[in-house]
Amino acid sequence: MPIQIQKSIFENVSFSIWEIDESEDFFYSNISLTENCKKRLNSMNSSQKRKQFLAVRKLIKLYDIDLNDLEYNPNGAPELKNGKKISISHTNGFSAIAISEKPAGIDIQAYRKKILSVSHKFLNESEKKIINSKSIKELTLIWSIKESIYKTYQKSDLSFKRDIEIKSFEDDFKYSSVILNKSNKKTFFKSKNIIQSDYICSIVTENEWAN
Repeated sequence: MPIQIQKSIFENVSFSIWEIDESEDFFYSNISLTENCKKRLNSMNSSQKRKQFLAVRKLIKLYDIDLNDLEYNPNGAPELKNGKKISISHTNGFSAIAISEKPAGIDIQAYRKKILSVSHKFLNESEKKIINSKSIKELTLIWSIKESIYKTYQKSDLSFKRDIEIKSFEDDFKYSSVILNKSNKKTFFKSKNIIQSDYICSIVTENEWAN
């Protein structure tokens, strides 16, 4: 069931999250899939991945978007024919999308202890000063924000540790300011963070006032 729908966070950015507790049959009976969707679905061996895929399509329909308008570019990123921007994410038990007028990224992450052993790959020295680097929740938040930034950048040469820096948090981690520093160009982003007991979801878009 959709657990959170919020309109117009930031400038014309909307997001939705679906907590997946339904069977595959529920989605099949509630969504008219395109031929392309059926092909992608048939290539998935995991029931969990199929339900994540179907939940995303259900969320898209909540915005009255025709599934035929959903495409994927050569980088594998989703696009909409109607000119609006879309970002997609999923994790264990959840799917999420963001719909926007300008590029935005969304990422949803369930908590995993493994993040403690890989944090050195994405956490820089400046960020260690603003979070508890031993906290699974706070490390997951850092990762989720950076993954969202990556989805707006859409190139594989991005270093999460070197090129993305989270500068600050506000309102008990609900908002954050981020800088993408790549190819001698700084781009400023802002992030809305949804922090729950079983997942974190971050939605980012460019901070035009700062650029």
